[in-house]
Amino acid sequence: MGDGTPWQQQFADQTGCIFYPKLNRRYISYGGSDSAPATMNGTLGRAKLLVALKDSLPIDIIMISNTNDMNFTDPDTGVEGSIDDEPWMQGSKRTAAKSVLDSKEAAKAYCEKNLRKILKATPKAQRAAGNMLVFPYANPNRHGNRIEIIAPSKHGGEICFHVGRSPRVNLTLPAGMSVAQTREWLASKFYGAGWSAVDNGDNSFTISYYYDKNNKVWVDTKESGLQVAVTDGPRVEEYVVFYTGKDASGWTKSCNWTDKVSLWSCYKGLMEYLKSNLPNTEIYWFMPSYFNFDFNAPEVLRADGSFDEEAFEKTERNRKWMQLSAVQRAIAQRYNCRVLEVGKYCGINLKNVRDYYLSKDPHLKKEGYAQWSKALYEIFKAGKWE
Repeated sequence: MGDGTPWQQQFADQTGCIFYPKLNRRYISYGGSDSAPATMNGTLGRAKLLVALKDSLPIDIIMISNTNDMNFTDPDTGVEGSIDDEPWMQGSKRTAAKSVLDSKEAAKAYCEKNLRKILKATPKAQRAAGNMLVFPYANPNRHGNRIEIIAPSKHGGEICFHVGRSPRVNLTLPAGMSVAQTREWLASKFYGAGWSAVDNGDNSFTISYYYDKNNKVWVDTKESGLQVAVTDGPRVEEYVVFYTGKDASGWTKSCNWTDKVSLWSCYKGLMEYLKSNLPNTEIYWFMPSYFNFDFNAPEVLRADGSFDEEAFEKTERNRKWMQLSAVQRAIAQRYNCRVLEVGKYCGINLKNVRDYYLSKDPHLKKEGYAQWSKALYEIFKAGKWE
């Protein structure tokens, strides 16, 4: 639902509930992400960050929504897998190769050749359900920023990453870490929507943007004593294998490892994780309005300038959203969660969509977000959840 939109605070003001905007913006909610199993700053990773706060803050209501999961949705066949897929929840992730491999095919081949040896050599403390092994590989067609750790910080301190046009990313570096620990720690941080950081397995990590514009990075190490070198290089991506065992007992069995985990499995793992760790919290699935299309596309425009509803319903993005929202509703039903039909009750439709959306933009204008918060308030007030 984005990490900087006003509807959450508006809803809090209307209802008298407590909302933590700074915490939500940079910690729990993270724009531009999805529910993919290996996305550490996505839906699954945010759930872990939220649960970590349960002893320090009241967590009464959770609202779940992610339209970016349309990336895993076919407009005709929907989401691969089924509701009967086994639940899977994200654990930790570590790089299992000692350098960046030349291609995805090379990374997969390296994994297949060395997996058994890697699994046997894994310390028992690092064997757990949901853990992942990463084999980094280069994408020479895209730009990356390779950050080499020349010398670690002995005493720690503040450092700052200047990442493209994004806000500066300020970090407090712990004291006494080795080169490897520093690399792993920095590669695990979040550098903004659309940015990825990959541990290269040597003495470096690579930060990349999702497209080749405004994608330069430089680092101000301030008084920390950390020494780094930033150089241009290829984007580094991840070939990931996932442990599907229920506990550590099956760690060394190759049949418990796969390079594919379905969105169904991730959603089910998410729900079971939240219900187990936050048993007294009410969990809702938030169904927004979704009108991300070209307002000037001739296939949806009538001669009088109005939109053809039937033609809009046939657009690929709308069909993907219909498929994805059906999956999310099925998950909500399976786990006895209420559905907040904000899109249904917010009053935004094809007749007035120009008042609330811009063309080709999934995000609303401020007037649209006001409709969301108003609709959400009315849903809770009247108990109109489904």
